[in-house]
Amino acid sequence: MIYLVEDDESIRKLVIYALESQGYEAEGFDRPSAFRDALERQMPELVLLDRMLPEEDGIQVLAKLRESPRTASLPVILLTALNTEYDRVEGLDSGADDYISKPFGMMEVVA
Repeated sequence: MIYLVEDDESIRKLVIYALESQGYEAEGFDRPSAFRDALERQMPELVLLDRMLPEEDGIQVLAKLRESPRTASLPVILLTALNTEYDRVEGLDSGADDYISKPFGMMEVVA
């Protein structure tokens, strides 16, 4: 299972469609609170996380994941429009496993 936390509905639907068309099971969330509720029901194998979200920044969401023993080693890839070198370094230093800048290609995300 792959969880995608992305508040832009069109991007969320597109990424979920691309993942499912490649045989992955995926679920999308528009808010960090909905994502956290889902974590209580099922632990994903991967999280794709936007940085600019309602409720809280993706870096804050990532920090909470890394603080919890249950999710500390959960792979997280940031998918975001923030694409300066500083943004990428900040994301990776915050514990992201990878960083993909928008706009991105679906082949890149699936890979």
